[in-house]
Amino acid sequence: MLKQRILKWSALRRREYEIAIFQTEQTQKKKGYKQVYQGYIDGENHTEVINKLFRKFNIRDLIPENYKGRTISSGDIIMIGDNNEKKSYYQLQSGGWAVVNRIHVC
Repeated sequence: MLKQRILKWSALRRREYEIAIFQTEQTQKKKGYKQVYQGYIDGENHTEVINKLFRKFNIRDLIPENYKGRTISSGDIIMIGDNNEKKSYYQLQSGGWAVVNRIHVC
């Protein structure tokens, strides 16, 4: 009974996030980012969404057919939008994902 309640509560916290992936033509460039994918993904929080994105776009069998970029690598930036309100940008760096300013993708 308790397990069912936890699962129901967890399902209520899940929501759909808007996502976008930005890449440069060559890896690890600092300028020239272009959007290579836009879509939606469900998750409980940004950490879960980032992990799902990294997995989805680095396993060839999971990559969507309409994806125009390469596998996600250092320097790439992802945007996660919370219900058309706040948009957060994360860049994959050598130590993991770091929050960056939107100015990097302009």
